Amino acid sequence: MTTMRVVQVSRPNGPLEIVERPVPEPVAGSVRIRVQACGICHSDSFTKEGTFPGIQYPRVPGHEVAGVIDAVGPGVAGWRPGHDERQGALSSRSDDRSLTASESIGAGADRRALDDV
Repeated sequence: MTTMRVVQVSRPNGPLEIVERPVPEPVAGSVRIRVQACGICHSDSFTKEGTFPGIQYPRVPGHEVAGVIDAVGPGVAGWRPGHDERQGALSSRSDDRSLTASESIGAGADRRALDDV
């Protein structure tokens, strides 16, 4: 099983931890990127501090990411491995499954799956 490093918060007010997780495979209509740079902003401190109601932990902060597509799911047109990808204004999530158009991601990881919008 291939793994990736993820920076996560396991609980409200918990420390930032580097852990290993399985690399998610992109599902239909999504791509996966190898993250080269990740931005962290003040809203991520709310995640770390546990001030957003109803969020689940562990949580991967980081919502601005730059990287290179390294896998493409079925049905994706116009994208291929090797394309540069930049995403901003994304929020964190607690798991590593591929995303749909209504979902967003945390980018504090080596790889993430993004929808084909």
